[in-house]
Amino acid sequence: MKNLLLACIMAVISLPVAGGNNRKSHSGTAPLKVLCLGNSITRHEYKADIEWFSEWGMAASKEENDYCHQLQKLLCTTHPGTVVTPLNIAYWERNLTCDIDSLIGSAVRGKDLVVIRLGENVQDKEAFRTGILRLVDYCKQRVGRVVITGCFWEDAEKERALIQAARTYDISFIPLDWIDRLYDSRPKVGDTLYDVKGKPYTVTKEFIIAHPDDWGMRKIAEAIFDTLR
Repeated sequence: MKNLLLACIMAVISLPVAGGNNRKSHSGTAPLKVLCLGNSITRHEYKADIEWFSEWGMAASKEENDYCHQLQKLLCTTHPGTVVTPLNIAYWERNLTCDIDSLIGSAVRGKDLVVIRLGENVQDKEAFRTGILRLVDYCKQRVGRVVITGCFWEDAEKERALIQAARTYDISFIPLDWIDRLYDSRPKVGDTLYDVKGKPYTVTKEFIIAHPDDWGMRKIAEAIFDTLR
């Protein structure tokens, strides 16, 4: 049953949400400048008081194993020299009417592609419906291509808002909650991560293990890459 469900989900992923130009590939093999707008799944600064001693996508064991760095590696197979830049804008999730330009304006400048990978920290789901439209519109006006993912943690109301934003602006939508629902894609208390100096440490906090592990990060990267090809 799980295999059948997964096959159905992957079929949906392969389809554009709206419009006929939704899955255009970048021509040639020139390197891409990619910006991933996200939260702690995308990048979390070192924070000793929560026992997070790393500074990349939370719960990835090493920097190269978070989804941004795995996506960069995948994209470099088709566009050598591609750089994927992670930017944590969890502040936006909690302040949906904030000034977007002051938050991400300098980071968006000069990028070929923006991946919007947000939603888990949103509390005001009603405001999220209009807030995500504003964010997508801002990015669409400044970057050649924008894609948007669903949440890693299943939430039907947030998912509807994200899908609606994708349809409104004719961009690709990439569901991700199937990864968490169908697979053992989170670390466990007692697992080993590595700090910024490469020293191993043991995970003890439930907050950290709510995030995707190396394998979960890999599946996120693959889902995004498959849509970009």
